[in-house]
Amino acid sequence: MRVEKGKTLIARGELRIEGDAEVLGCNIKSFRSDKYVPIYCKSDCDIHVDGDYIVVDRDTIPDSWKKLVKKDWETLFIYGGVDSGKSTLATYLANKIKDCYILDLDIGQSDIAHPTAMGYGYTKGNIVSLSEIEMINGFFVGVLSPTGREARCLRGVERLWKEIKNLDAKKIIDTTGWIRGKRAKEYKLAKIEIIQPDLIASFEGTPTFLEDYEVFEVERGFVIERNRNERMKTRISNYRLWLENAETIELRLSDIMIKNTNLFKGKRIVKDFIQDVLGVEVLFVERGDDFLNVCVAEKPLITSEIVKSLKELYNVDEICIFKFEDLKDLLVGLYKGNRYLGFGILKEIDEEKIKILTKAKDFDRVEFGEIKFNGEKELIARIP
Repeated sequence: MRVEKGKTLIARGELRIEGDAEVLGCNIKSFRSDKYVPIYCKSDCDIHVDGDYIVVDRDTIPDSWKKLVKKDWETLFIYGGVDSGKSTLATYLANKIKDCYILDLDIGQSDIAHPTAMGYGYTKGNIVSLSEIEMINGFFVGVLSPTGREARCLRGVERLWKEIKNLDAKKIIDTTGWIRGKRAKEYKLAKIEIIQPDLIASFEGTPTFLEDYEVFEVERGFVIERNRNERMKTRISNYRLWLENAETIELRLSDIMIKNTNLFKGKRIVKDFIQDVLGVEVLFVERGDDFLNVCVAEKPLITSEIVKSLKELYNVDEICIFKFEDLKDLLVGLYKGNRYLGFGILKEIDEEKIKILTKAKDFDRVEFGEIKFNGEKELIARIP
């Protein structure tokens, strides 16, 4: 199609550009993107699109973004709600700066890592998406939202920031869109206090809780908002990409560390009494300081009164009655030392071994997540 000078084509799919055009601050002649990308025509252009598109009669990059490039900062924290344009702004800045680290803290729609994880990487620009940046290191959280897991998320922020804060290049921090409510503000403020950015680029004006920091207000670009189903499809595509050419690896539990779970962390106790109470075969019972794990051959019918009585009898706060089969398809994070390698899918586990579908070949630590992925959809999982 012919797009006139001064207009912007916002498109996704397979694209090829003939003419003078700027794609998020850089000159790229062909690319593929699952997200909508703005292509500003500086001359009349012929653009071949195999996908969806709209044409806008202006440059959709706001003037505030262009001014932000020229401001004096070394560390920039991007603040904004869902689909406000945070990742698009980060991509634009990376293309203009051409020498920066990106720390992606958006565990729900992570680009540099994958959904349920944080990650950082280095880029010299010339990209249309942060997903093109190779992950240098990451942190597995195991959930899609920080709500209720703020402490674990902040541990990840602190660990990754400690690695990159003294590296010689500008740093851009992309974050989640969780900004509404007191807990969200406290969580954002805690991240900001860890990172201590020179400047906060805010899509939400200047919130009062950020009054002690330098805030630069930015406008939204031309945003095509995604609904929950579209965001889920993007995550599923991301999962599948990370699992391309994956293989099932079997390891002995004695050869690796299992983390982010109480499984196999308690002391084995006699199972006969609980087996009589539940009325099903119990494989083993383990008790920790504040938990009781009961592994069964089949799920029993159990009432809240029984759970309450067992908690009082064993003086624990948590009781998990589960089958090994319940853990099938669980997302797990894989590490070699302190290096995060990516995720895998738990396919089988028992008291001696574990089988994981993954592209990682050599890892010594497995961290349990709280999401299952069966190849088609995500499910919330309850783990010991």
